[in-house]
Amino acid sequence: MKLQLDSIDIKDMEIGSRTMASDHMLYLDLRELEELLLKDDRIKSVELNVVRPGDRVRIVNVVDVIQPRCKTDQRNEDFPGWLGKLAIAGRGRTRSLRGITIVLSNRHSKRLYSGLIDMFGIGAEMSSYGGMRHLLIDPTPLEGTDERDFESAVKIAGLKTAVFLARAAREHPVDHTEFYELDLPTLLAEEKSTLPRIAYYYQLHSPQHDYQGLPDPIFYGAPVPNLLPTLIHPNEVLDGGIVNSHTIRGMDTYTIQNHAVIKELYERHGKELIFTGVVIGAACLEPIQRQRMSIMAANLVSHVLGADGVILTKVHGGMPHVDLGLVAEACEDLGVKTTLFAQVWSSSGSLSDYVLFSSNSLDAIVSVGNNLERVQLPQANTILGGTPETRMYNPDRSQTAGDEAIETEIFLLAGAFDYLGGSKIVADEY
Repeated sequence: MKLQLDSIDIKDMEIGSRTMASDHMLYLDLRELEELLLKDDRIKSVELNVVRPGDRVRIVNVVDVIQPRCKTDQRNEDFPGWLGKLAIAGRGRTRSLRGITIVLSNRHSKRLYSGLIDMFGIGAEMSSYGGMRHLLIDPTPLEGTDERDFESAVKIAGLKTAVFLARAAREHPVDHTEFYELDLPTLLAEEKSTLPRIAYYYQLHSPQHDYQGLPDPIFYGAPVPNLLPTLIHPNEVLDGGIVNSHTIRGMDTYTIQNHAVIKELYERHGKELIFTGVVIGAACLEPIQRQRMSIMAANLVSHVLGADGVILTKVHGGMPHVDLGLVAEACEDLGVKTTLFAQVWSSSGSLSDYVLFSSNSLDAIVSVGNNLERVQLPQANTILGGTPETRMYNPDRSQTAGDEAIETEIFLLAGAFDYLGGSKIVADEY
């Protein structure tokens, strides 16, 4: 499978009479976009705003961030499972716009957590989104629309907009082209080279965080709480086969589209290692299912992909941490060396204080940071995606978006924390 990713660097966005890209500027006809989004009968109205670096703006109720992309050689295969016909992602040509994002806000969500983006101060410095331009989409539901249906409508609005913006740049010259090609059938049939064969285990989901006990659709438009370990092509991840859930907690769709581990493995493929493929799975709530997941994932990594080593990442904390450790132990039992990406879930103490399991075989662990690290953010002049009275999550005290200063945990600051190792910041222990 071969994916060609053609990227165009966008320097700024301006509101205009026609949606188009010219000389690295993106001009937006907001009325045309509004008409497109209002075709969804679950959305009553939508507020659209362009936000730039340095604006003393705080975007609240953020539920996702998406990079504008579209297919250029396969119509109606953008974000399969969500838009157009269902197809396997990861092949053909995709146009991508860099330097800009679509930010989705859902001020009507009843979930405990929602993210935020600051375009100024320390919040902007810590986030990879602080230096980008954003098109904010803030919809209002039609009266009587079910909460979960509206969440899906918000996601679809963001994905539609991603395609709409990328298609608007169809006449613009491409600035950078990347090729992602991995012929897994041929690779698996070949004799081992002198380079180590490295696989990747990607834990997608943790059922303990399902809102209202219902999972969000993330894999080709389907939920994955009961997903058994599955072998997929890495291009499927990069090209829209997987999107983020309906809330931001250290993860968003933009991060998945630019998956740090997969892109790094591709970069080193054929030079330092042989990238043999991706196994996806979900964390479990039941001990027997956890054991089943562990041995099945290890079997795919070792006996199907023939890996000498495997990198493993997880989402969130608690039991997903243990799940990842058990998958890694099962791989080690089959002779596959492991490296785990993990994070600390505490606002105080040392890294060693919060180790949830101990195993002699798991001696290569990468910390991607402390996602409960507290950060103090200064007052914003403008609040988008909500109002100055919008309540901001803090487990210790009440606070609102327009306060003179607010305190947030870093996993809610979109673009600052990345479970996949692509964060702008690093954690040091002294």
